[in-house]
Formats: sequence, structure tokens, C-alpha cells
Amino acid sequence: MIEAYWPQTLLTVAFAIAVAIDLRSHRIPNWLTFGLLALALIGSLMVGAWPGLLISLGGATVGLVCFLPLHIFGAMGAGDVKLMAAAGAVLGPQGAVIGALATVVFGGFLALAFIGSHGGLAALWHRYRHMALMLAHRQPVYLAPAPGEAASKRFPYALAIACGSIFSLWYLA
Repeated sequence: MIEAYWPQTLLTVAFAIAVAIDLRSHRIPNWLTFGLLALALIGSLMVGAWPGLLISLGGATVGLVCFLPLHIFGAMGAGDVKLMAAAGAVLGPQGAVIGALATVVFGGFLALAFIGSHGGLAALWHRYRHMALMLAHRQPVYLAPAPGEAASKRFPYALAIACGSIFSLWYLA
């Protein structure tokens, strides 16, 4: 019976801890991400033998590859990338792809709520409208948020990863 629910339980506990820490300190500690990864690999090996371990490793790789470019370009913290990789180890390759895509969608909505709660929607709208006009005139497109603008603040992304990963579990069930 526990074999059927260990992924949900493991992710729920890990995400509750990750979200709480990320909201407080804007960091996701290595002990949590590597601990989740280790438990996922061990659990997959115990439940699915060597094929289960390979699926888990594949999911971790997919989770890492989906978000690593965002970290390289400075759009995401390393802890978020490691959390998605560890979640991918629980979800498997297909679940990691769905989880990463859903995370981006949830992250967009949560970012809008975050920016709105800091009074930054008007500045965001103005900046994106200006970028659209620049694009129409074939000029360089990206304008970074001004210092102090709500969109320039650090955004705790663990909640988005949690929502996207849980959605993936639900979708694949």
C-alpha cells in the first residue's frame, strides 16, 4: 500500500519545507534538495528495482535540463533548479516535463500576484507595453526592471515548483 503513495508523501513533505524556507530566506538548502533526490532514488530502486532507478535518474535529468538554462541566464536561483531536478527524480521523465511546464504557468500567475501585492503592476504594464512598441519597430526588446521596482525583487519560486509538480502527479494519475 505504501508503494502507491510514497511519491505524493515525499513531495508533499519536501515541498512544505522548501516553501517555508524559501518564503523566509529566499533560499532552498542543499540538504533539502539532495536529501529529496537521495530519497527519490532509493525509493525508486526499492519499488521499481533497477528500471525504477533509471526512470528516477531520467526524471532528475529532465528536471535539471528544463531549468538549468534559466539559472545560467540569471532568471532563477540554483536552489530552484536543484529542487526541480529532485522533484523530477520522483516524477520520472514524463512527469518532470509536465511538472516543469506547469511550474512555468503557475510561476507566471504567482509572479503576477507577488508583483501586485508589492504595488508593481502599473510599472510592469508600462515596461511590457514599451517593449511591445520596441518590438514593433524592430529594436532590441528586453527592458530590465528598474531598481526598486516590484518585478526586480527576489521571487520565492519553490511554491511554483510545488504547484507544478503536484499538478503533474494529479495529471498522470
